[in-house]
Amino acid sequence: MFEETREGERRETVYELSDLLLVVQEMGQRLANETHGDAYAPVRELNELLHQARQQIEIIKARKEN
Repeated sequence: MFEETREGERRETVYELSDLLLVVQEMGQRLANETHGDAYAPVRELNELLHQARQQIEIIKARKEN
């Protein structure tokens, strides 16, 4: 029973983190649009990192679902 609860909490955390990263990624894109688009290197780098983080959380989600 305890393990099922912990697994449910882990799954919920992964999904919440995924949702949060989506919002942060959208904010990063908005920042890019407000600061000379993708030509502004620091924002471009930030958005690349956010994209990588989102890809990683999707891998974690897929592992948790299997």
